[in-house]
Amino acid sequence: MIANLLINGAVNASIYALIALGFSLTFGVAGIVNLYHGAYYMVGAYLAYFFISIGIPAFFSVILSLLSVMLIGVFLMKYPILYLQRKGESIYILILTLGSAYFTQYLFKLVFGTSHYSIKPFYDQSMLLLGEIIPGSRIFAFFVSVVSIVIVMFFINKTKFGKLILATSQDKYAAQLLGVNTSLIFIVTSALSAGLSGLAGIVISPFLSINLGMWLPTLIKAFSIVILGGLGSIWGSILAAIFMAYLEQFVALVWTSSMTEVVFLVIVFLFLVFKPTGFMGKKVA
Repeated sequence: MIANLLINGAVNASIYALIALGFSLTFGVAGIVNLYHGAYYMVGAYLAYFFISIGIPAFFSVILSLLSVMLIGVFLMKYPILYLQRKGESIYILILTLGSAYFTQYLFKLVFGTSHYSIKPFYDQSMLLLGEIIPGSRIFAFFVSVVSIVIVMFFINKTKFGKLILATSQDKYAAQLLGVNTSLIFIVTSALSAGLSGLAGIVISPFLSINLGMWLPTLIKAFSIVILGGLGSIWGSILAAIFMAYLEQFVALVWTSSMTEVVFLVIVFLFLVFKPTGFMGKKVA
């Protein structure tokens, strides 16, 4: 029982961190709350299913799906979002991104119907750990999520372009004065954010159903984790993802799984009231 909690908590934490990392990047660098973030997750899953279903090998299907999701991220940031940001219309950005997510849900309903889908595991070799059998699909999801997070952190902290991203996140106007193309930074960050969320949607597809409603709970969790970790704090988001994943598993173990979402939101509410900076980061306005 405890082993199950530890293992499932680790898997869920890695996926939550992957999703929340992208959300945190967009806010931390561009100062934008992108409510389309959950839709990237849904689009990645559906496109992977579609490409695989028409006979494209799994590896290339994943690549095509990620590129498609990242292109959506680039388009949204480059055109409507940056336009509205320059106009100082932050509330319209929230409306635009949330409305776009619902539009995508409706579009996918027309194309795919209301059925639930899944794809074959990318890796189906189970593992025995701490007396528990871990399905290969969950092992794969954990491994891909952790490796992706490490790669992104390395890119941001160790590469020249990554340091420009950090500089922009710390002071956009100072970066502009030094000749940094902040619009390009925002676009690249948006593509990276979309790719992380889309990848999470792909790796969960073998063991969680692909459905039209999958984007909204994901958005709520990502938003909540980022608030809990501290808006704009990447490490805070990762820490909050781990904390919330294990809290969910604990609640499901000692109480009921149907209450995990409620406990999740209650914890976030308490932090907003008593510690609005979260674990670390900027104060929530």
